[in-house]
Amino acid sequence: MNEQAVKTGKSGSLRKIFGSDEFGVFLPLLGIIVVTTVLRPDFLSVSNFSAMLGQVTFIALTALGASFPLMVGQVDISTGRVAGFAGIIMSSMVVEHGMGALPAILLALVACLIVGVINGILVVYLEVPDFVATMGTLYMVGGARYLFVKGYQFSLNTQENFPLVEIFDGRYLGMPLYFWIMVLIFVLVYIIIKKTLWGRRLLATGDNREVAALAGINTNKMRMEAYMISAFLAAIAGLLITLDVGIGLPETGDGWEFRAIAGCVVGGVSLAGGKGSPLGVLIGTALVFVAENAIIFLGCPATMKVAVQGLLMAGAVLIDLYRQKRKVPA
Repeated sequence: MNEQAVKTGKSGSLRKIFGSDEFGVFLPLLGIIVVTTVLRPDFLSVSNFSAMLGQVTFIALTALGASFPLMVGQVDISTGRVAGFAGIIMSSMVVEHGMGALPAILLALVACLIVGVINGILVVYLEVPDFVATMGTLYMVGGARYLFVKGYQFSLNTQENFPLVEIFDGRYLGMPLYFWIMVLIFVLVYIIIKKTLWGRRLLATGDNREVAALAGINTNKMRMEAYMISAFLAAIAGLLITLDVGIGLPETGDGWEFRAIAGCVVGGVSLAGGKGSPLGVLIGTALVFVAENAIIFLGCPATMKVAVQGLLMAGAVLIDLYRQKRKVPA
């Protein structure tokens, strides 16, 4: 009897894994890798694969941030410019004002959190449509990056009292430091979303805001926090890439927001809210990156990358709409 129960439990666990959204995203990712490797064996070389993992880090963190507003039924398209804003603030404070690493990083994070608060106030309390509100902050923050630049780049490599660049140049277990920071953040967020009361309240807010409010959840507070976390994680992505290249560039983050949202949608985050997984976001972002990389390896024009990104996102949206139609109304 006990042996039968164990077998039933194992089969149930396997069905749960194979039926999960994460596995559904992993299959096409694996398929692209296999097909491209058959056609171009060097695609799966250690150097190319580690390079792809390194590149995906910054967009994946930005996508993870963008997933929070999506999970509460909103959208934030300012994340890419916020990432660039963080890098510029930190590098300008260090280079122009002689500020230490820690206070410069903290100042950049606080500035980006303020952007998140502004987004939240506009959408949640002033009821400005989320796309319009965050597009406004996208352009304002994007322009603000250039106010700090006075005709030259902020080179962190020339700063004698700034050892972080050297630390980020190193490899740890074969991967750069920023990759392991991303892994740690994803693990923490996964635990928060899947295992805590706050995570359940976040998803409940996106699933049905009225029902969530009747259950005692402060839905306005949850949506505000979602926008703040979105800006905070985008800022971390911007800081990490700035520390990696050792130069503060105002154009950092341009175009990230739509790749981030593509990674979220492909990774199973519902545009209607109430559903999302950090692991799915990571796999979805990796899928977008691997597909773009495969296009280059197979000798297709580089402009096809945008088409592939759009195709993956459109397919994911159609699947999400199909699932929403099948969903039983509350």
